[in-house]
Amino acid sequence: MELNNKTVRIVSAVIVIASILWGWWWLTWVLAIILLFVFPSYYEIIFFGVMYDALYGLPLAQFSYFPYVFTVSSVVLFFVSSGLRKSLLAYENKL
Repeated sequence: MELNNKTVRIVSAVIVIASILWGWWWLTWVLAIILLFVFPSYYEIIFFGVMYDALYGLPLAQFSYFPYVFTVSSVVLFFVSSGLRKSLLAYENKL
């Protein structure tokens, strides 16, 4: 039985959402960064950043009282990974 790309993507999204709800923030972001390089055009990371800020986002003094830190971080990570993916020789799109 071979899994197709859509099934693997849905299962990974469910795992990340469960990690957002019940896991540690650093575990969620490590998993999301890994998935950025596993899937081409992993737009879900932007949704996960918005979801994380909607659930846990607070205007903290460390971030100049800006409440959307994870959303901005996810957008930046998406574009940085797009640039890195093009320049990495070892990157191979398997899924």
